[in-house]
Amino acid sequence: MSDLQELIKDFDFITEIAYDLSQQFDGVQTDDRKRKISTYYLAKIVPECISLLMLLPGSRFTGSGVPFDFPSFCSISRNLIEAANLHWYYCIENTNTEISNFRFYLYDYHDHKSTIQIGKFIGGEERDLSSLQKKCDDLKTIIMESPIFNSLLPEIQKQILKGRKCSDQNQTEISENRGLVVSTFNGVYKILSTNVHSTPSAINALVHSKIHGKELDEAFAGLVLSYVASFIADMVRTIGEIWCLEFTKRKSAETIRLYSEALSEST
Repeated sequence: MSDLQELIKDFDFITEIAYDLSQQFDGVQTDDRKRKISTYYLAKIVPECISLLMLLPGSRFTGSGVPFDFPSFCSISRNLIEAANLHWYYCIENTNTEISNFRFYLYDYHDHKSTIQIGKFIGGEERDLSSLQKKCDDLKTIIMESPIFNSLLPEIQKQILKGRKCSDQNQTEISENRGLVVSTFNGVYKILSTNVHSTPSAINALVHSKIHGKELDEAFAGLVLSYVASFIADMVRTIGEIWCLEFTKRKSAETIRLYSEALSEST
């Protein structure tokens, strides 16, 4: 079995573990905001993990002869990495109460701004939109009065207030604060972002794979999939920890541990 096929098998298993964990939170209520949001992020990534498997050549979802849609693979991979990073930012990083509250003010503000914009587009009830706008305005005041907000660069402040940023840190900064190898993160993220957009380099890479074969795409897929698997495994591990849950199967615990540890060791 090739290295890529071994990785696909492991990623499939990690996805199964994440799915099983998500099922444990069905109907569970908690007043702990970090715990609550952690279950939301878990619910978001499980379907995306399955979608990623449906794109990978040789997975249990993929028939023989199906073309490898590398750009879509990159798009979902980037979504998963970003979600795992934001999950750590909101729910896992050990911060003081002031910082944690500020981050959730940004979370709610971004949510309300987006909901209002979508509501206007689909013709939502004016009464509901007015109520959301009031909450949004209140959050904006709280955010603008925060010393944390006022310590940010003006451009970041502007992006936050416009509802274009849900955090005061970008993906690279979050990765650095997690203790990850930033050069590795930026390298993988560049591969993903380049292939997500219709840039000249993405188009040329597509042409190259058509002319010279799929070996380069599969090599990149192996590199990316290993990295994504580590992000998801670490996310599953940390959710289990904050909810004080333990894996019932030794193989599950060992797989999650190995991939989670690999995240900070990637070079």
